[in-house]
Amino acid sequence: METDIRLCQLTSLRVGGTPLCYFHPRDKAALLDALAECRRMRLPWRVLGGGTNLLVDEGVLPYAVIHVAAPGFSSIERIPEGVRVGAGTPTAEVLGYCRREGLGGLEFLAALPGTVGGAVVGNAGAWGREICQQVRSVWTVSPEGREVLMHPSNLSFSYRCSNLEGAVVTQVELELAPRDAELVALQIGEYARRRMGRHPMSEPSAGCVFKNPPGASAGKLLDLCGFKGARVGGAQVSDCHANFVLNTGNATARDILTLIRLMRTEVLRRFGIELELEVRHWPSHSKVA
Repeated sequence: METDIRLCQLTSLRVGGTPLCYFHPRDKAALLDALAECRRMRLPWRVLGGGTNLLVDEGVLPYAVIHVAAPGFSSIERIPEGVRVGAGTPTAEVLGYCRREGLGGLEFLAALPGTVGGAVVGNAGAWGREICQQVRSVWTVSPEGREVLMHPSNLSFSYRCSNLEGAVVTQVELELAPRDAELVALQIGEYARRRMGRHPMSEPSAGCVFKNPPGASAGKLLDLCGFKGARVGGAQVSDCHANFVLNTGNATARDILTLIRLMRTEVLRRFGIELELEVRHWPSHSKVA
């Protein structure tokens, strides 16, 4: 347990304050100990994965953070139906494995940052595909420290959402199909090129700020409102994609939230559409996990 970790060091937006306690468990036993310590201290907690889809307030955060990441939760095991992957394994590492082993089904995740656990909890997707289409089972630990194996019958996924919030995902089984390794590599490369051609990849961001509303594109609506290049303090809307907010070097969480509020308000005023956040916001007030 540590008490001086600043989350700006662990999030892709490079903003975030200091949690009351920070746990980086080395294995499942250490994870159970961390949850037990949070229960003993009556301390709310939140799970951190790759930190790539996250906006965290500054200051002292009145909750613990449990960081499920490498090396303790990074593993890839071949099984007959596909792979069993530790929740802290980077998606890029899994795609590299699929490229080498000739396993198809996840190519659409190319150049998508973060970990497999975070991708499953948030039902990550791109190009008309979602990771839930490949999920066979998920291993979780409840807040009470109970290990639960979840199958499709008790898993629920929707657009960028799942019923896995409030638990700690430790391992995921993904159904993949044998495929020519060269074809897998070509498709991964093509998806990566498409993403890098459309999305800003070189500056700190948290990916798409808003979910696409039904039948529309959040980026297109924001572009029509003239938001490309708009700034508040150190936060700036990307010049190449209006649904990305960048940290130009000295942005605060308040800068980013103010800009997000302006974006949402203008789209509602002009189009009558209320955009929903895709970025997960961790406020500076407490909320029990």
